Amino acid sequence: MFRKDPPLCEAPPLEELRFTDRSVPSRACCCLARPAVKVVMPPTARRPHAVDLWLCGHHYRASIKVLLAVGATVVDLTVPADRPRDEHVGVPT
Repeated sequence: MFRKDPPLCEAPPLEELRFTDRSVPSRACCCLARPAVKVVMPPTARRPHAVDLWLCGHHYRASIKVLLAVGATVVDLTVPADRPRDEHVGVPT
């Protein structure tokens, strides 16, 4: 029932950007979880440059209304390597 080594016929794990790209931090800005999205906050009058936020899935979903309201750009880090990665605003597909 329990095996030390998985059978060879199992599919390999998805190579998500958050696990394979060294530029992606191992922890989100908001908690200890791995980041699920990279949010680029646009410049404001008080902050003349954009800011990157690395959010876990939970905190991203909890913040999506505010992120949409301020015009943040969201990059989904959970897209498998064989699918194109697009920057978008809103819920990742």
